[in-house]
Amino acid sequence: MNKILFIAGEPSGDHHGAPLVAAMKKRLPELDAFGVGGPEMEKAGLRLIHNITELSVIGLIEPIKNLPRLFKIRNDLLRHVETEKPDAIVFIDYPGFNIRLAKKTKKLFPEIPVIYFVSPQIWAWGHRRIHTIRRVVDLMLVLFPFEEDVYNKGGKWVVKDDTISIKEHHFFRKSGMKVKCVGHPLTAKLKSFQPDESFLSSNNIPSGKRIIGILPGSRDNEIIKILPVMLQSAEKLREKFDDLFFIISCARPGLKNLISEKINVAEISDFDNFYRIVPESMYDIAHNSEIILAASGTAALETALMHKPVLVLYKTNFVTFWVARALFSIPFINLANIIAGRRIVPEFIQHQMTPERIVPGAEKYLTDRDFYNETVENLKHVHDLIGHGDTGELAAEAIIKFLENLS
Repeated sequence: MNKILFIAGEPSGDHHGAPLVAAMKKRLPELDAFGVGGPEMEKAGLRLIHNITELSVIGLIEPIKNLPRLFKIRNDLLRHVETEKPDAIVFIDYPGFNIRLAKKTKKLFPEIPVIYFVSPQIWAWGHRRIHTIRRVVDLMLVLFPFEEDVYNKGGKWVVKDDTISIKEHHFFRKSGMKVKCVGHPLTAKLKSFQPDESFLSSNNIPSGKRIIGILPGSRDNEIIKILPVMLQSAEKLREKFDDLFFIISCARPGLKNLISEKINVAEISDFDNFYRIVPESMYDIAHNSEIILAASGTAALETALMHKPVLVLYKTNFVTFWVARALFSIPFINLANIIAGRRIVPEFIQHQMTPERIVPGAEKYLTDRDFYNETVENLKHVHDLIGHGDTGELAAEAIIKFLENLS
């Protein structure tokens, strides 16, 4: 095993790919890992032949405008496959480009194993891609355990009441593709988290209070649409409980003014005695909170994996919501619920995202200790399903074992 070609196409792929490259190099010091990546993968030992900045395009029009450049990069990568003859090709996420390139490489170089790390979300939308993937990928490394069922059973979600499962489906065409769950990279990140013992005192948060974390998201539109409802809900909870204190997460410096603007519009009385805005300390906020109000996204999954009961909020514009509803085949938006296969985390989506619905959900956690503890146990189970290992190490181990079995 001398050479492996890695192809990532955006910053998230670079972030996921770096631990994998590092783990491969640790196990195989003489390995020539080369391909497309960014600064993190290069630092981990990847020999760059293209940078992710050359592939990163977003929106609906940009990919079309950049087609000539993308074709040029694709053809250059194919030339590298022909001349350098890698022992395997590892595609990392970025399905729009990578699945097409995987098809081409499998057609031109059928003897070279195709490995895919971080599966396209065919379980959420675009399920038909499964047929192409099963045809051209030899080893699929997935982040979530239910994705193994998606590929092995091949069916779509069956929704019954508040539960979901994968329906068994028999493929007409056989596939030799192997599927392996290697867990989510967040698990290693969470495992390395060390709470700041001085967090409460350094942020002047009074003792003896029950803390509710408010995580309004990292995008401007999330702050605009979701934070006002979070603040309204917080104020209604203040009316019911006199021992609450709210910590608002400011995910990045550029959001501080927008958050302050929304707080000013809310006209909260005695704000400084009941609220604190804390920058870039989401894990410490979650660690010290009894419950969390979170915008749907990675932070909501992270807090769930910290075993904190979280109420998930989501709202977008009307057109986007209805397009997403038409495309997505599952009733949940929070990954903790999808992983569990049932609703264990309350979700408040679109028109349901109102204080009148959110406050009773939060109140139940604050008053019913048995319900609170049951939710914590459910979240621990979700964490166990994902695993507690290092995704990069597990992926490297799976790749090496797979390639050794081929020789």
